[in-house]
Amino acid sequence: MPTTDYTEFLHNVKQEFITNSYELDGTFIFDIELPVTPHICPKCGETTERIKDYRIRTVKFGKVQRGPLIGKYRQRRYICPHCKHSFAENNPFVRKHMQLSITNIKMLFNKLTESVTYTAIAKECDTSITTVLRYCSMITIPKPKTLPNVIGIDEFKGNAEGYQYQVNLTNPDTHEILDILPKRDTQALIRYFASFKHKDRVQVKFIVMDMSIQFKRIMEALFPHAHIICDRYHVCRLVDWAVERVRKREQHKLAVYSRMLKQNRRVLMKHPDHLTEAEHIKLCEILRISEDIRKAYALKLSFRKIFSTYGKQGIAAHLTHWLELVKASGLKEFNNFFTSFPAWMTQLTNAFLLPYSNGYTEGTNNKIKVLKRISYGLRHFGRFRVRILLLSKKNGTNHTYDWCQRRLVG
Repeated sequence: MPTTDYTEFLHNVKQEFITNSYELDGTFIFDIELPVTPHICPKCGETTERIKDYRIRTVKFGKVQRGPLIGKYRQRRYICPHCKHSFAENNPFVRKHMQLSITNIKMLFNKLTESVTYTAIAKECDTSITTVLRYCSMITIPKPKTLPNVIGIDEFKGNAEGYQYQVNLTNPDTHEILDILPKRDTQALIRYFASFKHKDRVQVKFIVMDMSIQFKRIMEALFPHAHIICDRYHVCRLVDWAVERVRKREQHKLAVYSRMLKQNRRVLMKHPDHLTEAEHIKLCEILRISEDIRKAYALKLSFRKIFSTYGKQGIAAHLTHWLELVKASGLKEFNNFFTSFPAWMTQLTNAFLLPYSNGYTEGTNNKIKVLKRISYGLRHFGRFRVRILLLSKKNGTNHTYDWCQRRLVG
């Protein structure tokens, strides 16, 4: 027998309204009947207590620990003696023409703010996947009306609506996703940002991105007063990838040490101060057997000194000096820096001069990938965008529930 002590707290059903409760094939059922109370006729406004008939409504309240929870609601219908209009009585737990209870719908919307699949939500709320998709499609989150002072922009592989890549627009200052754009297309991005008023675009002071020439050209054209900042992680990763390319070349070249170079590749990536004694010995051995790896590792350590360099001129001078060291090393794996760094010198200087990064944007990209992976892909971009924006809202649960209440009342 299911307990009824907390039915009002959990399901908006007072204990005295429950006339009977029982279990049938793993489903917990309780009968509900409200007391007779005066009701106002919605047509003429007169008060009546005259009863016309009763109808049994099946109400789904979700699931408890042992199975679904179903309410058999004996809904009373009143009739107005003045205008002869009949209407259903008011109740606090289910809306007109609905099978899901208010608390169950609230739980459904709250589950949409979590990294769970539609199937899991449907199972938890004891409803169909189609119903969950329909409620998700009801939510419409408009694009932001204004733009913040700091914008983070990055792409991610969403595979939605026939486009492989979507664009993630964030506010690194407040840790919030501003919007998700359907495709990584130059004309589409220009139309989106151009839709904001000029005064809103002027107030954007900093834009954080990876070293994407497409994003750079768009932002320079539409936000001429903003400082573009390269993400520090992506810059350092380019240096690490160059070191890794040198290691792979030497691994194939030095067949005797091939296994050792492959198994200890992470030692070259790790910070020297964080190496254990055993790892330090392995690092010394790697640097001993290959002069090119020794040069590449020295270039990496030299580049990392930029974190202890201060001032705009000092950072620019350090990058220029580092490019001279790269040229002197003669390592072909570092040749791409001769074209990329000079073209991005101002943005690279901003990366190590200003405190902003795309760390939050990369973190949200990871959450998006988790949601996409557990769902085996989300092809409908509208619902995909809503799920992502709800996941990012700090008050997403309250926001969704408030929207739900307005929708149900309306």
